[in-house]
Amino acid sequence: MSITVELPPEMEERVRQIPDLKERVTAFLRDQADCEEWRQRRYSAKARTIAEESLAEAEALKAQGLGRGELFRRFFELHDRITRAL
Repeated sequence: MSITVELPPEMEERVRQIPDLKERVTAFLRDQADCEEWRQRRYSAKARTIAEESLAEAEALKAQGLGRGELFRRFFELHDRITRAL
């Protein structure tokens, strides 16, 4: 796989100075892939679906202008549903 990353101009020269950049990026991506696999195993598909739905619902509620207290109440209600789904 080949990845192209656009860097801000002020970073480009600094990044060129890193002698083992390829190895560092590869190690970082390996760690991230391992972490993502762990996340997928850690939470059931049902729990992930509930979490995604709750994020979407929170954004919709925020757009409606609901108060912080009500948002927290609903958040904790959804959190309880997620933890029971594990």
